[in-house]
Amino acid sequence: MSTQTAETDSVVSLGDDDIATVLGDSSVALAEFYTEWCGTCKRMKPVLEALANDTDATILTIDIESNLETAIEFGAQSTPTFVLFADGQPVKQLRGGQSEQSLRDLIARYSD
Repeated sequence: MSTQTAETDSVVSLGDDDIATVLGDSSVALAEFYTEWCGTCKRMKPVLEALANDTDATILTIDIESNLETAIEFGAQSTPTFVLFADGQPVKQLRGGQSEQSLRDLIARYSD
């Protein structure tokens, strides 16, 4: 799988093997841990796409059922769980559906 970067202006879907690579290339990244059957996760999709298009942050989605090790590593016990990374390190975790504005504010707080 070829890993996309923020320059593609799209949400990047990741597996266990690529998260470290993408986080290393991104100063700010927002990861959504989701499941295919999660209704709230489906409703968050257009919000994540807007953030990918309008912010400098890399927006990632990680299916916890396919990437259990990564989900456990970052404490994603429910869906959706959002983890904000700054310089490759997790700095904030949010559980449940979030408003677009709250995610924008969170990204802005850690952006250069």
